[in-house]
Amino acid sequence: MSSTPQRDERLLAVGQQCAEPLCHLVDFLPFRCQHCTQPFCAEHFKVEAHRCPQYDESKHDRIAPSCPMCNEPVAIPPGQDPNVRMERHMDTECSVMTGKRQKKSAPVCARGKCGKVLFAPISCSNCKQQFCPAHRFPADHACAPATPTASASKPAAQHIADASAKASAAGASAAQAVKRKWAAMPTPAAAGSAKLNASSAPSASSASNPFSKTDR
Repeated sequence: MSSTPQRDERLLAVGQQCAEPLCHLVDFLPFRCQHCTQPFCAEHFKVEAHRCPQYDESKHDRIAPSCPMCNEPVAIPPGQDPNVRMERHMDTECSVMTGKRQKKSAPVCARGKCGKVLFAPISCSNCKQQFCPAHRFPADHACAPATPTASASKPAAQHIADASAKASAAGASAAQAVKRKWAAMPTPAAAGSAKLNASSAPSASSASNPFSKTDR
């Protein structure tokens, strides 16, 4: 089947030609270079394959050399002599040469003999320590529940003591009120004598009086 200009135009509309001058292969899933933003085929998408003019090896392919003493990578700023930077590291930062151990900025797993750097630490709900995903369960790190400190337990005990004191004071005041109420109430003997006096008062008034005009 012979190709026609119309068919070639339709194919070019669907895919893209490789930007390599000696290729021009029509690729339906082309790769786009992140430096020069040109489309390339699977054979020429790497910077070495199409000799990318926008790629700077000194900026994009930087490797931090390791210190020969402490084996720590040493970052070298652009434009600085690596020998000068390495010498300054060995004089002021190297733990072997200076005898100073640098503090780890990232947390590590609290499980003994693990020491993994925790980029996403997982806190245990029992012992409140941070662990890696492999030791996050209590059975994996011999979990021991955290004991409350004296400063944390003191307010709770003080609160309980205050509540007990308030309850005892309220009970004592209630008992005093009941005693006063019972003291104010009349006794049965006093109530009987009052009734007897009230009943004998009319009889005494009804007795005859020899000096009264009405009784003569």
